[in-house]
Amino acid sequence: MLRRRNVQKSKFELNQQDILESLKLERDAESKETQIYNHQIDAVLAAVEYFNNAQRPLNIGLIQIPTGGGKSGIISMLPYALGSHKVLVLSPGKVITKQLKSTFGGGDSSKSFLFEKKVISKDLIVDVLPAVCAIKSSSEIAEMSKYEVVIVNAQKFSQTANPQIILNGEHGKISADIFETFDTIIVDEAHHYPAKTWSDIIDIFNRADRKIIFLTATPNPVAETSYHKIFEISRNDLEELRIIRKIEFTPLNFEYINDVNDGELRDLAFEIKEVLSKQDNVVTNVCHKAMILVKKDKVYTQEMAQRLTDMPNLDLKATYCISNVQSIRNYELFDKNDNRTRIMVVCQKLTEGYDNHNVSVCAVLRNIGSDILFSQFVGRCIRVSHDRNNPHLNDVTAKVYGPKGMWDKFDKIAESDPEDDDGDDD
Repeated sequence: MLRRRNVQKSKFELNQQDILESLKLERDAESKETQIYNHQIDAVLAAVEYFNNAQRPLNIGLIQIPTGGGKSGIISMLPYALGSHKVLVLSPGKVITKQLKSTFGGGDSSKSFLFEKKVISKDLIVDVLPAVCAIKSSSEIAEMSKYEVVIVNAQKFSQTANPQIILNGEHGKISADIFETFDTIIVDEAHHYPAKTWSDIIDIFNRADRKIIFLTATPNPVAETSYHKIFEISRNDLEELRIIRKIEFTPLNFEYINDVNDGELRDLAFEIKEVLSKQDNVVTNVCHKAMILVKKDKVYTQEMAQRLTDMPNLDLKATYCISNVQSIRNYELFDKNDNRTRIMVVCQKLTEGYDNHNVSVCAVLRNIGSDILFSQFVGRCIRVSHDRNNPHLNDVTAKVYGPKGMWDKFDKIAESDPEDDDGDDD
């Protein structure tokens, strides 16, 4: 006679109590052992308290964190704190999908949030980190059952008799029913989805035995009766806590932003030089840097870096990243806290997960169809510098240049379903 096999516990279930206890001790410790921010711990513990309440009014919770506030870290801790068995993470774009996979330890366990932030030591990686995969194509679901975390690059959701998730990029479709055994659904960067998509996600996945959590910079007011706000921290609070920088935006009104002329580039370059000089005078032991995002053209990217380097009297060396072997070396030099390389020119989406906290100026010199790409790029310059002599003093104000239309949508609820920018970076 066939007998039902015992369901093997997940890494999240096995490590729940240890992680929870560690977070609680770290929250109240005077001398911190990890690099986790208190608001990240507070958000996770608030989620535990809410979902442990059998009388909770709704089965859907919301955590509101501005861009740069550490949403990815919260996402990676939530399944442990909640004791999840299988986790589905919905991501609006390939850039975010790739970053989330890395956050959970997929591909390179040493890049996982728990290890990088000193929550776990190297000898615990195998016992603690989950099996994780990212689905970007309908052909990738065959082996899904062996993973504890599945990240889906979801564009929108089809409410049919058999609900489907429509993938970004190839627009392939996968049935929502294949996630029947998943007990935790996490929606990252939810403000990149419009109101209808919020409703579709809730209608498709809401079930009494599930925990559904939206993480967003801006809650959707249309769907506010469908969720309970678990935790919120404002941009101003994060600035006061010196976790992110204040932002100053200057619109660019170039005639052809995808092909800036020499005069326009010169004016911008010297303005960037002045901003960097002022920032260096505010935080004197940090050599502040700038990143410039240009159109999807690798030759143009290299030429832009050369134009800046050769510009008379600018005296700022620029380099580039176009996803080749030389670019790896360029990144290494740019990462150093010195003035040898002050500007990095990038094309496409070669910025995901890149964390150089001395980047304090970002300029977008291209038309962008994706709010996701714009938000991710701005995120490169708003994290405070860890190299400051006194972390209790205010950091510099981040400076952002770009099309006003994109800035107006920054951290706002999307009006249409997300579309990744054209093509991959690979």
